[in-house]
Amino acid sequence: MNIRSLGISLVFVAGCAVGGASARFVVPPASAQQAATLTKWEYLCQGMRYDGTVGPANRAGAQGWELVTYDPGAGIACFKRPKL
Repeated sequence: MNIRSLGISLVFVAGCAVGGASARFVVPPASAQQAATLTKWEYLCQGMRYDGTVGPANRAGAQGWELVTYDPGAGIACFKRPKL
């Protein structure tokens, strides 16, 4: 076996070792059963001025909505909650 063949063999063996070791860190594909158990969300976006009152946000919270984002420039608040 010459030096070149030995070098190619070592690179091949090292590649196999790295590939085998890194396979443990790859996220497996989602199965249909996993997809069925994922939380599905519904969303609500509504106009809401920031004037110190929190009545509309409190009403949404009482209905199970969670504030996700608020854009004060546009006066839009977006909420989410698990889909029933």
